[in-house]
Amino acid sequence: MKAKCKTNDSVHFETPGFGRFFLYLKLKVRESAFMLRSLTMAIISVLAVYSAEGQSSRPSFSKFPAFVEKARVRSVNFKNDAAARSFHTRLSDALRGGVNFAGHYVVAGWGCGTGCISGAIIDARNRKVLWPLEFNALGVWYDGNNYVDKPVEYRKNSRLLIIRGSPGVKDNEPEFPNGEYFYEWTGRTLRFVKFIPYRSN
Repeated sequence: MKAKCKTNDSVHFETPGFGRFFLYLKLKVRESAFMLRSLTMAIISVLAVYSAEGQSSRPSFSKFPAFVEKARVRSVNFKNDAAARSFHTRLSDALRGGVNFAGHYVVAGWGCGTGCISGAIIDARNRKVLWPLEFNALGVWYDGNNYVDKPVEYRKNSRLLIIRGSPGVKDNEPEFPNGEYFYEWTGRTLRFVKFIPYRSN
């Protein structure tokens, strides 16, 4: 005689492999999270080291020495330079201050609008005015609250010159990104040495 099925019996499907698989998956997720966290920390460490190296490798004035001469001229050679004649007063005022850059040069600068500076370099040996492109309406760095204190920094006993902001460019050319630009004066032009970008707020 066949046994009758009880209607209140519950049926269970045993899956002995499912729990093991779930545990394996859970461990893998934890392992992946740990690896991701370790990778993130490694990247941060590398960036910190790179940043420190960048700061420590900043060009210094002492690495670009210049012998300071007693050269002093009374006037600029305006006769052969139409551009110089347009800035007669500015250049003459700067020249009266004496040599202030790279041994026997005089840096002259003037405003050209809000956050804008133009300038030239006078050779105190021959009264000639030089017009670096980087001085053509350079943009002064503005951090959102104030303009930088020294947009152009230089010394009379060094060939190094620093622009903080965006160097001048030719008309209709795109502007350079903001940052610190380091140049070496060659006697005729500013030779690019290094660029350190500023972080945008």
